[in-house]
Amino acid sequence: MAARREVPSPTMREFALSMLALLPSRNYVIQVLRLLYETGGIDIDTFRQAYRGIVDDYVESFLYSIGVVVEKNKVRLKYMSPGWMLASILDTVFEILGDPEIRGRISEAAGLDIIDPVEEWIFVRLDTVLKDPAHGENAKIVLKNLAYRNTVTAQELVDQGLNIGEAYTIGDILKYLGIAEHIDGIIRLSPLIIDNRERFETVLKRLGIIE
Repeated sequence: MAARREVPSPTMREFALSMLALLPSRNYVIQVLRLLYETGGIDIDTFRQAYRGIVDDYVESFLYSIGVVVEKNKVRLKYMSPGWMLASILDTVFEILGDPEIRGRISEAAGLDIIDPVEEWIFVRLDTVLKDPAHGENAKIVLKNLAYRNTVTAQELVDQGLNIGEAYTIGDILKYLGIAEHIDGIIRLSPLIIDNRERFETVLKRLGIIE
């Protein structure tokens, strides 16, 4: 979290807090848009289960008004819709706050300890998986495999003690969270995670998956 300290520049603090408020790790509406933006869409049953009690009628109506659609039992975000454009802004926010030097300057001026937003976004999603009472423990096995290589197969996971159904289920969970792609029993880290592998490994260490 961003810890408060002496504020050299109230203007920069206001700017920093505005940037932080846009992060998908801190804002459920942005989180939905960003997940749809990163994954290309989520099946409707998974979406409803994941956001039960969060996406109420008002949120749903708003999301539909800015480009979220349901097609063939899949929730997705229309390309270049207002929602897509809003989600894409995070590319720039991540680039700015993800740069240690720039983040340090903003933190100093704003009197805030701002953490790496890309790492935080990865952490929030992995923490969600691990807290799943039904699949969390087995998800650790999958993530430990992905810590050292980009791809693991369902058969390899079966050889390590998971049943085939559980391997497929965890692959699907990682897919809807934008952590991995899952096609026919092959679980592969998403391009965005591969591009941020060092951050991914740092998060796995924070969560106790690897040393």
